[in-house]
Amino acid sequence: METSNRVLDDVLKEFSLPHIEEQIPRDVFYQLGLKFPQQYAIACRDVAECVRRAEALGAGPFLHVTIPAPNWVERGERIKDCKLEVALGYAGDRQVEFLGPGKGTQHYARALVDRDIAFHHVGIYQRGMNELARSIEIAGYPEVVRGGLSFGKALSFDFRYFDSRADYGIYLEVQDFTYLGRELSIEPFLRTYAKLRDTLPL
Repeated sequence: METSNRVLDDVLKEFSLPHIEEQIPRDVFYQLGLKFPQQYAIACRDVAECVRRAEALGAGPFLHVTIPAPNWVERGERIKDCKLEVALGYAGDRQVEFLGPGKGTQHYARALVDRDIAFHHVGIYQRGMNELARSIEIAGYPEVVRGGLSFGKALSFDFRYFDSRADYGIYLEVQDFTYLGRELSIEPFLRTYAKLRDTLPL
């Protein structure tokens, strides 16, 4: 499949991954009350190497960090000392996220049992988590992971994974960012970081 987003096409081809609509029909998202996903999330054994390959094709630059996940709840159990290795960047107008196996959770590592790279989930940035979660679970996709942070009404980040693997081979992730009660997009921050990184001396 080829699209007008040639950078994304090249990145997906490089990693032998499908476009979202080849994995999950567009109608599925509309039926669940979801926006079409803005993010391709890829589990991998070597995040730095995947970033290098993607950037060589014109994606990124990527913000590559290892961060604690203090409120990681997996199948109802809070996991202590959970850490995630994440790299975020853009291929054209689509966000690409590379995720390492992590520490304290097998959520990403399970997709890498017999491979080094796997399409793990699609990410959907959308307000209204509680209503969306009910709709997704009623459709037969149970919540398996949740997490996030909250600073009252000033700033909050709520993310949840829903298990749609039986039907589509990957998870659905909904991410609800709010600032002073309004939807907050992280795209400007990532785009600004990319521009700043481009200007830094090597």
